[in-house]
Amino acid sequence: MITSKDVRNKRFEKAAFGYKQEEIDEFLSQLEAELDEMERERAEANNKIQILADKVREYMKDEDALKDALLGAQKQGHQVLNDANDKAEQIIAEAQAKADQLEDEAVRQHAEAMEKNRAEIAKEKEALIDARRQVAEFKKSLFDMYKAHLEMISSMPESYDDDLDPTETAEDIANAVAAGTTD
Repeated sequence: MITSKDVRNKRFEKAAFGYKQEEIDEFLSQLEAELDEMERERAEANNKIQILADKVREYMKDEDALKDALLGAQKQGHQVLNDANDKAEQIIAEAQAKADQLEDEAVRQHAEAMEKNRAEIAKEKEALIDARRQVAEFKKSLFDMYKAHLEMISSMPESYDDDLDPTETAEDIANAVAAGTTD
């Protein structure tokens, strides 16, 4: 690769019918200036490339760190979800156990109440049977008294007109009945 230094140091031999020396020197000066500019731009480009390469390496390190952080966050997220699911299952199991306990208690209380109601119903049935028996006895005794009264009424004479003394008062008749001396 030819550099501007090579162009500056290059000397040509003089020939008899050659090119004009001033034009060649001027062209070489322009060529030297352009080569200097190109070398400077190349050096700047290399510096920029180096800076960009350093940035790329830095970004790659950051990318690795971000990947690690993301993986850590994902693992932690999975752990949080697993913990939450475990806690939810525990809560559900506790709630189910409590519901079963409450249901058992309700069934037990219902059975006790039913047994108590059955006992009260049996007691009331016995009271009803006793009341019916008493009513039947009362009815029988009432019918017996009624029959006795009917028999007494039937045994009474039909007419007392013949035996009645028109001068006798009701008080005299009552006294006679009480004494048992009726005519």
